[in-house]
Amino acid sequence: MATPKTADLAAQLRALAPMRRRRAVPSADAAALLAQLLGTTRAVEIEDRPGGITFRFALDGDERLTCRLHHASPAPLTAAEAAVAELLCDGRTLAQIARLREVSVNTIKSQVRQVFRKLEVDSRVALVRRLAP
Repeated sequence: MATPKTADLAAQLRALAPMRRRRAVPSADAAALLAQLLGTTRAVEIEDRPGGITFRFALDGDERLTCRLHHASPAPLTAAEAAVAELLCDGRTLAQIARLREVSVNTIKSQVRQVFRKLEVDSRVALVRRLAP
């Protein structure tokens, strides 16, 4: 069973979640709360993935809390790469993106490679998971 302090930390961490948007990295506040939560409850699972670390906690009863800390990108995405990433997440094909962006399919392929490299993902599914709130 979670202590009042643990429940309070979990509530504070949940309150930060709606503020996170695509491409956001957790704030120092979220990292500090997560560290406190690690010290006051048991982590059910800690999973280290290329995009970040996922923590799953057991709280009261059957309640679970999942937190994901994303690794910072090695380099920020350019405006063009960010636009391409957004369109990929929307399920557009490379040809559709090329038409929308008014560039060649080869340019889009190159930008997709750069997005995948910078965000350390290897598929569209991983990209969506990486950028989803």
